[in-house]
Amino acid sequence: SWIGSIPRRRNLCSLEPARMDKEADGKYYAHDAAAIKKVMDDKPWEKNPKNFAKCNISALAGMRMLKHALSGVKKGRARDGGKGLPLEVMGLMVGRPSADSITVLDAIPLPCDGFESEWNVNISQKAMMLMIKVQERIEAKGTKEEIIGWYHSHPFEVGVHNNCFMSAIDVNTQSMYQKAIKKHWTAVVVDPLRCVAKSKLEMSAFRAYPDHFKPPADQAPDGEPIRENAGKNWGTYPERYYQLQTKFFMSSIARSTMDLFSKDSLWIRILSNSKIDDEEYAGKVIKRIGKATTKMAASIGVARYEKGSNKDKPNPAVEDSTKIAHELCTEQTLGILRHALFCGCKRISSAGDSKWAYLSSK
Repeated sequence: SWIGSIPRRRNLCSLEPARMDKEADGKYYAHDAAAIKKVMDDKPWEKNPKNFAKCNISALAGMRMLKHALSGVKKGRARDGGKGLPLEVMGLMVGRPSADSITVLDAIPLPCDGFESEWNVNISQKAMMLMIKVQERIEAKGTKEEIIGWYHSHPFEVGVHNNCFMSAIDVNTQSMYQKAIKKHWTAVVVDPLRCVAKSKLEMSAFRAYPDHFKPPADQAPDGEPIRENAGKNWGTYPERYYQLQTKFFMSSIARSTMDLFSKDSLWIRILSNSKIDDEEYAGKVIKRIGKATTKMAASIGVARYEKGSNKDKPNPAVEDSTKIAHELCTEQTLGILRHALFCGCKRISSAGDSKWAYLSSK
């Protein structure tokens, strides 16, 4: 298999419910020319460098970007007698801006691939010419949407953290595009190997800061202190760009079709995916427990000075702790069920009678 050591599953990837907007028909697909013109006239990015804080990506665009990225992996692995390295690919995104977000409706692959070290002037000029031709074709068709940015892949080794970041070349390219093409130009980085390994879309959106802007010291592109994610690779210049909150969406028709196709195999996905053994998930749970504990300690201190009338108020610390405990109990239960189904059953035959017996972990 060209994927290498990464296990292949029946479902290549899924869209996380937490990042999926189910009410998308009128929210993202409706074109409001007056609202877009107002954004372009007001130029809110001049007052707030992080004005575009969210990136909404359609399921269609996300899957097209992933398919293109995986084709680069396959093409690179096929070189040198099957011992080659995955190739990076790039393409364009079609969509529109809004007051504080970027909406990506479709993706257009470009015939540009290679290693970042080989990304020379000739390839950059070729990409620029292709961008111009695509934009001319869109305008000729009379489409209301426009080219809203670019995407490229980082097919690097799968680790605890994803490989969605901006390298030095990426930051310079994005900054150049924002200055020369469109101020709302946005970049998306796809981690194709992690998409396969984790069975979900792993991609993040980024924008470059203006040259005069200086973000707070020790702040990662995601807004968190760099020391909290010491193992995360943010590239050479993490202070020159920031990460947008990424959310996926699909139309009601696409949602119904997806539910119909996945109905019979949903239980297979649940049983085949184990979060307990996932190092990344364990690290996130530990951080969540730490934050919940801090909230709990703070709420206990405040409760001493509150009157009895506030006792019935919802406690965020208790709600967070309950949610974490519920998730862990669910994963442990699935682990026991998984063991009983696939590891703990043995066929016993006696006097012509055949039956299945559960073998305890003892």
